[in-house]
Amino acid sequence: MSEQQSANGQQRLFNGLIATYRELNLKVRPQPEARLSLGRSGETVRDVIIELRDIELRFSQALKDRLTGAAMADVLAGEDASTQLEIPSPDDTTSEVLSQFGTARESTLAMLQQMPPETWDDQSLGELTIRDATDSLLANDAEHLEQIVTLLGSPSGS
Repeated sequence: MSEQQSANGQQRLFNGLIATYRELNLKVRPQPEARLSLGRSGETVRDVIIELRDIELRFSQALKDRLTGAAMADVLAGEDASTQLEIPSPDDTTSEVLSQFGTARESTLAMLQQMPPETWDDQSLGELTIRDATDSLLANDAEHLEQIVTLLGSPSGS
């Protein structure tokens, strides 16, 4: 991959990660809490936002671990028991959970922006590269955004 292609790929990932949070703020934040919690347990917009937040927190930690010399954990594969842990949030509103997601996403973006370009595709600490893991995270975002659109009953803006 050329340097230009690599830079374009990184920018696409940054733009996508930022767009997820923007879209969540546009679609979810204006909704009343009652609508976001409507549905069976595990199948509400609030549940989807909690899952997104938990995945983002695990991804951010895995990225931090990778930058300190550990292999990049595949937090979306679900192989590690710790990736299945949920962060308790029984009293948090959906808006608060969304803000927690935003804070974790901001941390992820800050770490990614500080990385030298060669780090994105480095496989010296395992097959899963930071680029591949970030691409998977972005695909996961898209799946969750579609779930939210379906639950809210409105067309996707993307």
